[in-house]
Amino acid sequence: MTEKNEKLNLQSPSGTLDYLPEEMEKYKWVRDKLETVFQQHGYQHIELPMYEFFDIYRKRSGEKVINDIFTFYDPPKHRAAENPPLYALRPEFTASLARFYITSELMYRPKPQKYYYIGPCFRYDEPAPGRYRQFTQAGLEIFGPDTATSDAEMLIVAMDIMENFKIQDYILRINDLTILRSYLEDLQYDEKQQHQIFGIIDRITSLLRKLEIGALDEKDSKISIIDDYYGSMSEAGCNREITEKLENLLHLVGQPTDILPKLKQLFADNPGPTKALEDSKMAEVCALIEAADVSPFVIDCGIARGLDYYTNIVFEIDVPILGKQKQICGGGRYNEMIRAFGGEDTPGLGFSFGFDRILIALERQGLAPKVSPRSDLFIGTKAETRGFGMALARKLRAHGIRVEVDLMNRSFKSAGKFVNRVKIPYMMFLGPRELESNKFTLKDFRTQEQNNDLDFDTLLNLLAKGLSLELEK
Repeated sequence: MTEKNEKLNLQSPSGTLDYLPEEMEKYKWVRDKLETVFQQHGYQHIELPMYEFFDIYRKRSGEKVINDIFTFYDPPKHRAAENPPLYALRPEFTASLARFYITSELMYRPKPQKYYYIGPCFRYDEPAPGRYRQFTQAGLEIFGPDTATSDAEMLIVAMDIMENFKIQDYILRINDLTILRSYLEDLQYDEKQQHQIFGIIDRITSLLRKLEIGALDEKDSKISIIDDYYGSMSEAGCNREITEKLENLLHLVGQPTDILPKLKQLFADNPGPTKALEDSKMAEVCALIEAADVSPFVIDCGIARGLDYYTNIVFEIDVPILGKQKQICGGGRYNEMIRAFGGEDTPGLGFSFGFDRILIALERQGLAPKVSPRSDLFIGTKAETRGFGMALARKLRAHGIRVEVDLMNRSFKSAGKFVNRVKIPYMMFLGPRELESNKFTLKDFRTQEQNNDLDFDTLLNLLAKGLSLELEK
């Protein structure tokens, strides 16, 4: 078949979405609300490249993320080396921001440094509602403080976002990774083994929580999930005693006053986690967010996160109505990343929201904003009044009215049908009489009310009142 006759595949690539104008309006509404909350807490907007050298993700991101990264080389004609560098579309923002922090003047600015970002990320994952291969993340990062106050602020900002959107039936889950890590270090497990065990516990915990909200298939059961846990731990080299002990973490969920004593009892014979519990900021963080009236939250000892760079406090926010993709936000503290990348020892922490999951949660709970019409006023014209219509439209736009002029040279009747179909609230039609008298007829398509012989100021004020607008001067 010749190239001329080849049929194009016009489907969107798997795991990507096309957005209609009305969907983009909702997208912008969500973005504006997110930015408002970030800025209320003193975070500054930062922008980063959509691709990086693959090595910055390989350093600390974890096996699952690395396996899901889209990678590419420079086109062959641009390769300058025998072994060209491997690039990666960013799977998340934290590693990129850490790279920027180290290689720019940011490292020398006063601390704490507080940044937010909103932009696309890419992961090769099995597409599902709320899980795409191109998706938008919105989040924040803090560099400098290693305090319970900064951990608490991170959680408060995340929960303020949830409250700002009025999303219902969600829960904040908090954990401190230093307790489990200290236990594994006591057992002399190396970093690779630790990450493997963290991954197992995080995956099994996720399955159990999904089972609790009825988001798994009928074939899944608690018995099968726990069997999966024991099999995976055996493959990771854990004996039965250790596996049984760590199984307790999968089920330790509740309020700090209940869970912290149970954790202390579980590791009473282990000096590492006992010391980690004494040093943990988790109790103080919980007290701070309680003082700020943040709720609902629990300590969930199975939360381990899927990224290897987390070191201390981690958290997730679940929205059960999202089903299998219940997690709408996640993050935590990563105190070793900047040093691991070659920078000065700098504590860091942050989180990200799944933008698409916010939109899905809003839609399912009936909280998504109503889509506004594309414009406020449509002006129809005749051949001799098109210039007049263009000039009038510009005058009205200068006062904040959204105006479009007919581009299809429609008749009055045809223009009315179009306005009614696309739900533009107001319409004017300019003929020779309007051109000569400079008086206008305005029709409200919402009420079918018509006002005649309006001068410009009366027209302007009538539009402003009908649209509930404060006129720009």
